[in-house]
Amino acid sequence: MENRETIGFTVSLILLLISISVSPFFSEKETTTLSTLLCMILVACTTFLDTLSQQKHSIPSLFKKIQIGISVLLSVVVIVSKLLGAMMFAQWAVVVFLILSVVISMWLQRQTKPIQQFQHLEKSNRIFALTFLILIPIYLIFHYAFEKEYQQFQIGFLLYIAFSALAVRKIYDDLQRLSLIKNDITPNKQHFKNYALTVREQEIATLLQMGVTYQNIADQLYISLPTVKTHASNIYKKCGVKTRNELSNLLR
Repeated sequence: MENRETIGFTVSLILLLISISVSPFFSEKETTTLSTLLCMILVACTTFLDTLSQQKHSIPSLFKKIQIGISVLLSVVVIVSKLLGAMMFAQWAVVVFLILSVVISMWLQRQTKPIQQFQHLEKSNRIFALTFLILIPIYLIFHYAFEKEYQQFQIGFLLYIAFSALAVRKIYDDLQRLSLIKNDITPNKQHFKNYALTVREQEIATLLQMGVTYQNIADQLYISLPTVKTHASNIYKKCGVKTRNELSNLLR
């Protein structure tokens, strides 16, 4: 039900929160532990990739490869810097990379429209984009540029609140789209009329929305598998969607 980019982004946020939470229990000279820096790189990479997967844009796929390449290279630099005992440069490189990734991703989110599957999140996404545009750079700069003052005046709880709120909203949206907290999961019949679906297409669209596989649809309706695929393709075209997820959201 979920795309890979969003899963990666969610996992990276969870790993970062875990790393930040447990790092105070380990005595290190450096400001940030190795695991936290690697998680920050992962968040930076997945933030950009997840934004590209949710928004309508004309950015070439080459930029995705560049983002991944920089992430891998920076991870190697961090590990080598740890072994050589020179983490300061690596820390600042990671901070700059994360800030740039977050700012560019949030700017892109505010300047473009979401694809059909994520249109219901447009308003909340813009609010979170503005929040993260302000909060993330302030936190990271304050944490690294004013380390002594940071020890006396902790503002890290703001980051916890922001990430926690993002995680809660993400989980709630996932549950909604998985129909786990909706009582009415039957398709909106009016949509069938709006998109001029035939009776057979309505039957197949309903089964697709329920998560039934093509083969099972063919067995239930006593038609061939190629026929099911042809009907499904026509349904997607009429409804202006590309995936079963988008169709399910539309029919609800």
